[in-house]
Amino acid sequence: MLAILILSLVTGSPPAASMMPGFMDAAKLQALCNAGGPDAKSGQSLCMGYVVGAMDQLMAQQARRETPRRTICPPKAMTANDAVMAVVKYSRFAATAKGIGASSFIRFAMEDTYPCQVGGVGQ
Repeated sequence: MLAILILSLVTGSPPAASMMPGFMDAAKLQALCNAGGPDAKSGQSLCMGYVVGAMDQLMAQQARRETPRRTICPPKAMTANDAVMAVVKYSRFAATAKGIGASSFIRFAMEDTYPCQVGGVGQ
């Protein structure tokens, strides 16, 4: 899976689909994050909650890795809104990413937005 993610970063395309039925996909997540109209606030709140939860899990995974093997190194001052904006930045991929799990898509966005430098140290 790591090789697919690395290849996707090099080629500029999102990771391959590997989603379980019933779970949120990248396209649905983007729809929530970019919600408009009378239900905009509830959609955007669901988006933020999903992204924050996924980031919590991703950062827990990163913390268990040795520093040189870390792939996501966000700045210490990163906010929940910064994380959502990093995901929204890739909406052009998400529009055609039906079947790609939202959590995999978030990982892709974070690894591309907040890559680690040599030795696992962030920007």
